[in-house]
Amino acid sequence: MGIRIKINRFTVFKEFDIDFCEGINIIIGKNGVGKTHLLKMIFAMSTAMREQINVQTDNAETVKISPQMAQMKFESIFDTDQITAYMNIVGAKYEIFYDNDVIIKVVFVPEKEMLSHASGLLTMKKKYGSNMPFDLTLLDIIEKAQAWKLSDIPHIANEVTPSLEKVMNGTVEVRNDGSFWMKKNNGSAIPFSMEAEGPKRLGLLWQLLMNESIDKNTLLLWDEPEVSINPENIPVLVDAMLQMQRHGVKIIMATHSYNFARYFDILRKNSDNIQYYCLYTSDGGFTQYAKADSFAALNPNPIDDAGEKLYNDSIQKSLEDI
Repeated sequence: MGIRIKINRFTVFKEFDIDFCEGINIIIGKNGVGKTHLLKMIFAMSTAMREQINVQTDNAETVKISPQMAQMKFESIFDTDQITAYMNIVGAKYEIFYDNDVIIKVVFVPEKEMLSHASGLLTMKKKYGSNMPFDLTLLDIIEKAQAWKLSDIPHIANEVTPSLEKVMNGTVEVRNDGSFWMKKNNGSAIPFSMEAEGPKRLGLLWQLLMNESIDKNTLLLWDEPEVSINPENIPVLVDAMLQMQRHGVKIIMATHSYNFARYFDILRKNSDNIQYYCLYTSDGGFTQYAKADSFAALNPNPIDDAGEKLYNDSIQKSLEDI
């Protein structure tokens, strides 16, 4: 077991206990079942753990990553076998368990593209501090991406970034004012605010690899990685994530895309460690989950169901037109 999280009485989770593999974990589910909340809770606890906070719950550090989580308190317990972290809010408790040799570094990539707003937002953060009306995740990813890339290309980046650069038609440049630019192969430079959304998503991954925000034993939490990616480039992103997993990066992601989820089964090697999860609402109105080793074996599977409905609707339409 690499990572396990237990949640009791928080939003859609009543008694929820889930464990993730040490490779790639792909979460699907309808809107409102808690996919993003789950990623954010793992981020909050992992971030606090990285800072090695070890205090009593009543005096613990507050981790604010959304209004719902604004009063969460953190404490961690370290022993020889695993690291256990607790977060508490009135009437609720959350626990996360790590093997001791598993991640201490964590990166959360939100669904929203944030690098186009980098300079202005971080200036506001310096002025307003914790009163900023943004999730921690939205500012944290800017700060991680703004770290300068290393003079020597990191090993994982050397394996992954060439394919990204082909799609981006260039590389990422961080300027002295903290702004992000796409430096194109023809010598031109385009600010992120004027670049297409898909290349910006890949550019963020490129930058995080080049500055070693993502390296071995990093936990990468990514909310809908496929957003704005041209379908023909989804295999490039999937292959990049498979390569990262082979070099020790742990990944937990949420997606609504059939193509994206399915390509992991198509491009995986036998040695790749991949687990699929579906979050769904139980009869009592709270979130449960099912898991499988392949996308096809996952049940329930609302992404597959939507595809089947489209197929049936198209057949029905064809029959009506006869």
